Amino acid sequence: MHPLVNLCFFLSFSTSLLFTETFSAWLYHFIIFFIIVIYNYKIIRVIISKIKPFIYYFPVMFFLYLLFSLFLTDNDLKIIIFEAIFGFIRLLFMVTSMMYFFEITPNKDIVILLRSVWVKFNFQWKWVENFFLFLSMTLRFYPTFQSNWNSINNIHKNLGLELNLSRIGKIKKIAKEMPNLLIQELKRADDISLAMNLRGYGKQFPRGVTYPIPFKWNHLIMILIIPITYYILNKYVAI
Repeated sequence: MHPLVNLCFFLSFSTSLLFTETFSAWLYHFIIFFIIVIYNYKIIRVIISKIKPFIYYFPVMFFLYLLFSLFLTDNDLKIIIFEAIFGFIRLLFMVTSMMYFFEITPNKDIVILLRSVWVKFNFQWKWVENFFLFLSMTLRFYPTFQSNWNSINNIHKNLGLELNLSRIGKIKKIAKEMPNLLIQELKRADDISLAMNLRGYGKQFPRGVTYPIPFKWNHLIMILIIPITYYILNKYVAI
């Protein structure tokens, strides 16, 4: 499926969950979510590993919600617990569905897709091209920064340098090592920006796309149909 259609589908699904109230609407959304999971069964383990931290924080969020609701509202305890549980399920479905989107759609494809659509408008707006450049650079450098940071942590663990460190000690260690990694990435970004200037960046807008992702009328029709379908599902079908 086209990446932009995928984005519209998952965003519409997540937005529709915010307005889901009736049992039948929950049932329809659960069926759709189940189909998403079955269709993308190959990456189930990856998704589970990514939502584990979110599940671990649920008791903390549940306690805070319960505490504030008891002090700020007059609702019964059963109603508060019911709302907290269904709120968590709603957020879990929303987060998981968007994780599926980011897993099946590489980050570079999202940027290329946005640029491919923007080129067709032929608007000579420099700030838009700068935004696309910032987005692509961020998506390029963040994984590298994360990989370097994980490598340093693994080396320290293998050498036993963190065995006797307290939490404060770990924070101090991070404060000492983080600037060096950031400076390295800034130097890489400076080198890339120099190379782009030498290749003529900023002399022509909008910039062309080497391997554009095609966007046709049928994709636009699908993008219009998807949110309308979810609207009808919540407004008329789920009664």
